[in-house]
Amino acid sequence: MLFGKGAVLCALLLVLIIGCAGSEKKAASKTEQAAESKTAPAMVDVKIPPSARQQYDEGIAAMRSGNIAQAKNILSNLTKAYPDIAGPYVNLGIIHFRADEIDQAEEAFKQALKVNPESAVSLNHLGIIYRGKGKFDDARSSYEKALEIDPNYAYAHLNYGILLDLYLGELEKALNHYQKFQTLAPQQDKEVEKWIVDLERRMKKAGN
Repeated sequence: MLFGKGAVLCALLLVLIIGCAGSEKKAASKTEQAAESKTAPAMVDVKIPPSARQQYDEGIAAMRSGNIAQAKNILSNLTKAYPDIAGPYVNLGIIHFRADEIDQAEEAFKQALKVNPESAVSLNHLGIIYRGKGKFDDARSSYEKALEIDPNYAYAHLNYGILLDLYLGELEKALNHYQKFQTLAPQQDKEVEKWIVDLERRMKKAGN
């Protein structure tokens, strides 16, 4: 993961300690963003004109190369020309999300869901956004919907686990989602493994 040991241990492992409360929320937000927004989703719509697919691919390539202005321009134009395609909205949402333009990101993901209610990527990001706004019930609902659509969506498990662990205090459920993430992730995440060990310790202590 992307954090120093001290910050992570204070902010993400020593949950519910008053002295670390502010740092917990800040670090959790960074963790959630790092978890999901590294990779843009591929276009999966099948009824797309070749010209739209080519433009979309160009937009994704621009995102991956760091040419955000170009990517935003291409994707914005696509939403106007093809408003019934979810992919451009999703990726515009990711661009805004990475830039910490939260309201714009939220709107883009909501638009994507209007077009494709089964956009698990949009639901996962909305879960992060709602969590950041303190709308924990909405965040839970978003993560649960994402996992109903794709039970093997690793980062939805991770982000739901963070919500349950740091904000809702549902430790056993959080542990299950952390463990599921480790099972589904391409490789074992050492930082999440530390969270699992600490969470098991806290659960044991609470049971004594």
